[in-house]
Amino acid sequence: MSVETHAASHSDGGPGAERGGLRERLAFDALQYRIAPIANRLPYMLGGLTFFGLIVLILTGLLLDQYYNPSAVAGHDSVVFIMTRVPLGPWLRGVHYWGAASVLVTVTLHLIYVFWRRSYQRPRELTWLVGVALNLVVFGLVFTGSVLRADQEGIEALAHAVAGARLLGPAGAVLTPEFTPSSSLLARLHNVHVSLLPLVLAALIAAHFWLIRHLGIHAHEPATVPFARHLRRLSGFALILMGILGILGALVPPGIGFAGIEGVEVTKPFWPFLWIYAVENTIGIWGVILAPAVLFGFLFLVPLLDRGTDEGSRRPVWLMSLATLLLLLFVGGIIYGALAPQMQHIM
Repeated sequence: MSVETHAASHSDGGPGAERGGLRERLAFDALQYRIAPIANRLPYMLGGLTFFGLIVLILTGLLLDQYYNPSAVAGHDSVVFIMTRVPLGPWLRGVHYWGAASVLVTVTLHLIYVFWRRSYQRPRELTWLVGVALNLVVFGLVFTGSVLRADQEGIEALAHAVAGARLLGPAGAVLTPEFTPSSSLLARLHNVHVSLLPLVLAALIAAHFWLIRHLGIHAHEPATVPFARHLRRLSGFALILMGILGILGALVPPGIGFAGIEGVEVTKPFWPFLWIYAVENTIGIWGVILAPAVLFGFLFLVPLLDRGTDEGSRRPVWLMSLATLLLLLFVGGIIYGALAPQMQHIM
């Protein structure tokens, strides 16, 4: 085909023109902006894998929520119905469960790697703060999701949260049954899980992506690689992750305990919260408040604690030591919580 004929195929509405028009209308060319080549390494894709994991959670959650009844007496039965009567229900619930676990792992590793890279320094302080807020919202989603099972573990988790909220007085009133007597606390937490927290999450993700797009990633090399190439590579890793979640959902579906009985404390929390359980074993119910406050308080303060603006400046030794100590306590707390005997925290 000659140059003239090729050009005519575009101008006359040929296949090339259709593809070009589609790319133009979907603004695919906007994905051709340049990024640093280092962004194509797996550690730099942990944030993107977290995003894909959240998409899995949203899609499976939308399907599961069609069968869930958030009333105090029917919540547990509706989960059992999903597991026994809904086509592919156990698999969907398994993918949702393992998806939540994977998001917790990838977002935590992403936060650790960003801290290690010192990528919270100027001008990326706000990017870091939004990322920490995202981590906090993810923990909130996992907590509310575990409560919605309304089995013994879920009922006890809710009881601990209510006990902690009461310690805060008026500041924690929203998490007490008396806040809205017309509806159950389980129903309100269901609304938080499927509407409030997802809306906050979407806003934070949008802000995070905006800041990364315009401030770039923290890299010491020129931006020479099209983002579209990075997106293709990231999509490949995401497909692998989704395949693993699908296999785990089929082979290791999560179970559910008996319907919860209030006033009884015989279980341990879901594994991501065992570090809080470990602190509770040491100082009592105040651990529900103090453990998250110390960890996330430190993370939010990191940009203020390390104000160095020179790329060659050294990070304060005490800050790195404190961060290492908190990480060891976090991981050690999960291990200790898993191995320690069950203890009574609410009298």
